Amino acid sequence: MVIHSHPHWWFFWKQVLAGVGVLALASLFVITGGAVGTFFGWVTLLALVVWLANTAYQFIQWQTTRFAVTDQRVAYQSGFFHRRGVSIPLNRVNNVNFEQSLIARILGNGIVTIESAGETGDSVFENIPHPEQVRQTIFQQVEADEVSDSERDAAALARAMQQSAAPVPAASGEHPNTQERLRQLEELRAQGLVSDEEFAAKRAAILADL
Repeated sequence: MVIHSHPHWWFFWKQVLAGVGVLALASLFVITGGAVGTFFGWVTLLALVVWLANTAYQFIQWQTTRFAVTDQRVAYQSGFFHRRGVSIPLNRVNNVNFEQSLIARILGNGIVTIESAGETGDSVFENIPHPEQVRQTIFQQVEADEVSDSERDAAALARAMQQSAAPVPAASGEHPNTQERLRQLEELRAQGLVSDEEFAAKRAAILADL
C-alpha cells in the first residue's frame, strides 16, 4: 500500500455552508421576539434537524470512500448503501492527469484522471488530496511494475535456456531425446523467448551431440 486516503475535507463544503445558514437562522431567533421569533425558532429547529441528518449521511459517505495506490493497481471505492468501485492494474495505465483551480491549489485538493487500456476508458476521481503528488506516485509505481515484469521475463528466459541446454543422457550411443529438445526449442522461439540467432546456435549445439 503506497497511498490510502479518504476524500479531501473540501468534500463537506456544502455542509459547512448550510451550517452557516443554520447559525444565521438561530441568530434571527435570538434577536426577534413574539410571533416572528417563534416562527424563526421552528424554522431553525427544522433546519438544524435536516442539517444534522445530512451531515451524518455525508460523513458516512466520506468514511466509506477510499482512494488507494498499491504496487499492483489503483483502486477506488465509495458508497454505503449503493457501493461502486474501480480497480485499474498498473500495466493498463496509459496516462495520469490532474486538474486544480486556484482555490483547489490553496486547499490542496483536485481531480485526478487516469487513462487506461480497457472498456471503462478514463476514470475521474474528485476531491483527491495533493493530486500532483498522487500523479507522480502512480507514474513511479508504473515504472517499478514495468521493471519487475522485465526482470520476471528475463528470469523465465534464463530458466528456459538452461533447461533447453541441459545435457540429456544417452543410452547405447543413441540420443532418444534429441527430437524432444528440438521441439522445446521450437516452442521457445514461437513464444518469442529466444531470437532467431539463439535458436540457430542452440539447434546446431543439439545436432552436434548426435
